[in-house]
Amino acid sequence: MGALVAYGLLFYTDDQFKSWQIMFLIFGIITIAVGICIIIFLPDNPMTSKLTHAEKVLAIERLRENRTGIESKHFKWHQFAEVFRDPQTYLIVIIVASMNISNAAVSSFTSLIIKNIGFTTKETELLNIPNGAVSIVSIVTASYCASRYDQRCLCVIASLTIGLLGGCLLAFSPKDMKAAQLAGNYLTQVIGSALPILYSLAGANAAGHTKKVTMNAILLMAFCLGNILGPLTFRTKDEPDYIPAKIALVVTVTLAIIFAFMLRFFYGWENRRRDARHEGEVHQENSEFWDLTDRENREFRYKL
Repeated sequence: MGALVAYGLLFYTDDQFKSWQIMFLIFGIITIAVGICIIIFLPDNPMTSKLTHAEKVLAIERLRENRTGIESKHFKWHQFAEVFRDPQTYLIVIIVASMNISNAAVSSFTSLIIKNIGFTTKETELLNIPNGAVSIVSIVTASYCASRYDQRCLCVIASLTIGLLGGCLLAFSPKDMKAAQLAGNYLTQVIGSALPILYSLAGANAAGHTKKVTMNAILLMAFCLGNILGPLTFRTKDEPDYIPAKIALVVTVTLAIIFAFMLRFFYGWENRRRDARHEGEVHQENSEFWDLTDRENREFRYKL
């Protein structure tokens, strides 16, 4: 949608606004409107929703399987501190930050990359359309596979690997191979599909309300850090090919893949350790609804 609107605005000739200003106004107003609708119509939790009593019970009962506890308004300092003692925090943060360095760089400079391959401005905007299509299809596909096969880490790795292939095509294919360069640009859009799965991993594997909220805040900071650093890799002195930026893309995605493997190994190892240590323990009734962290709840098992 964005590429189509940008292409249409290339034909705008009035002096009252610049085309990019109209672009910001259009999508900015839509974003604000959606945000207001979310505040008005989406409930904070099942108890404040318009569900029937039976539906609220069903919604809360689903938490038994997750074992992540229920909302608590009481801030617990020991849960806050536990986030910084938990290895999964640092593994997920490194993955999110490093993958978003490349994702932000490509997203911000995708038009410049396509134009420098050898296309006109109007051709560039039209060739930007598949970027959005690739993003949508890859997010839906990766999320479906993660849910269908219950292998979130492997889906993250698969998405990043496809993005890595795209980065390699951009960085190392000959400049006269336009098709390879363009395909590389499109494949890098798959990197973003790993992000919702990583948020899902953090939500499923960080139990305890204070710990979960703190983990979400840290992930947001990691996301922002990657988005700040990414565009800085495209330097004026490296134009028009920006080879150092493209190599940085390859390196950061490779780093994210390595740490995604480490994260999956950590979860598997921790589950096996808990199975061996707590074998034969009796289940404590309704412990799923206690505000315990994943490290405090001995029955908790990490999603892979």
